[in-house]
Amino acid sequence: MKKTLITLAAVLVLLSLAPPVWSAKGHDEPKITKDVNPQALAAFNRGLRLEKTGKFHEAVPELKKALRLQPDYAEASMYLGLTYAFLQRYPEAVAAFRETVRLQPRWADARENLGAALSKMGQWPEARAQFQEAVRLRPDRAGAYYLLGVALGKMQRHQEAMEAFRKAIKLKPDFIKAYDNLGMAYVKMKRWQDAGNTFKKAVSLKPDDAQAHFGLCAYYIQKEDREAAAKEFIILKKLDPKLAQNLEDLLKKSP
Repeated sequence: MKKTLITLAAVLVLLSLAPPVWSAKGHDEPKITKDVNPQALAAFNRGLRLEKTGKFHEAVPELKKALRLQPDYAEASMYLGLTYAFLQRYPEAVAAFRETVRLQPRWADARENLGAALSKMGQWPEARAQFQEAVRLRPDRAGAYYLLGVALGKMQRHQEAMEAFRKAIKLKPDFIKAYDNLGMAYVKMKRWQDAGNTFKKAVSLKPDDAQAHFGLCAYYIQKEDREAAAKEFIILKKLDPKLAQNLEDLLKKSP
C-alpha cells in the first residue's frame, strides 16, 4: 500500500499542470505604442486578422513587417509571439515575448506569455521568475497566481505552490484548476485530509471534474475506504476512461 500511495502522489502532481492559456487581453493596459507608423499599423492589422482566424503561417510575415517598419511596436511583438506559440514554435515565441517585455516591462500579459513559452520548453525557474513579476504587477489577477503555482509545483516547491494556488482561489473562488492543483500540492506535502477536502470542494463546484475525482480516488485509497474509492472510480471511468485506465494500471503494478 505504501508504494501505491507514493506512486499515486507522483502521478497526481502531473495531471492538472495544464499549459497556460496564452493571453493578449491587454485589459489592464492603455494603448502601449504611441505614434504608430501608418504602414506598420496596416501590416499589424493584417497580421492580427490572420492570427484571429487561425491563419498563423500567413500572420507571421505581416507581423514581422510591422516590426521592421517600427521596431518599438510592442503590440506587434506580442502578437508575433502569440502566433509562434500557436504554431508551437516556442523558441521563436520566447524571443518575441522577450522583446515585448524589453519594450514594455510593466505589461503583465507579456510576462505571463513569456513564462508560458518558457514553461513549454521546460525552463521552469525562468518561467517562475516571469510569473512572479506578473503577480507583482497585477496582484489582483488569479490567473497569474495559478501560473506561478504551476511553476513552483514543477520545481518541487510545494509549500510555495500551495500558497500561490490559495491566493488564486481567494481571488477567484470558482477556479477549478486552482483547486485541483492545490489538492495535489497537499498530496505532495502528505496533508491528505486537506487534499481530500480540496478535491471535494472542486467536485462540488464542478461535478464532472475528472481530475478532482481522480484525486478523491487517491484520497480514499490512502484512507483504505474501498467503498468510497470504488464509487469515485466508477464516476471517473464515465468522465474520463483514459484517466481511469491509467489509475487502474497503476494499481495493478503496485504490490
